[in-house]
Amino acid sequence: MFDSGEVCAFRIKYPNGTVDVFRGWLSSLGKTIASKDVMTRTVKISGVGRPYLAEEGTETVGVTGLTVAPASASVKVGATTTLTFTVKPDGASDKAISVHSTDPQTATVTLNGLVATVKGVKQGSVSIVGMTSDGDFVAVATVAVSAAG
Repeated sequence: MFDSGEVCAFRIKYPNGTVDVFRGWLSSLGKTIASKDVMTRTVKISGVGRPYLAEEGTETVGVTGLTVAPASASVKVGATTTLTFTVKPDGASDKAISVHSTDPQTATVTLNGLVATVKGVKQGSVSIVGMTSDGDFVAVATVAVSAAG
């Protein structure tokens, strides 16, 4: 049985199919449940950090690096080019990255999976920076934006 305030493990299955287990407690269950019963509640998870443990039977594979290809590219104002980021090793458990442009007034960037689409806004040079979700690895590509025409 679970009681309010008791430290429990919470298994969270995300829409993409990944599963994390967090430790915590409930301030109010609304009822007492047996450990094999299913309880559905909407919860707010606050704070940052990593899961307490991964899904049983699965091994977490840490990220060892991040690369981007090409390392330099060019694009005309109004046009787009793509950069492909690669998280190492191939079997890494968390391949999520974020990207940003060092000067969004020169070039903007959007991310779809591990492919960044860079759009030229005005002439100049900009760095597109990719970072792993844990912040441990960074890859940078330089993009030269030239006049349309």
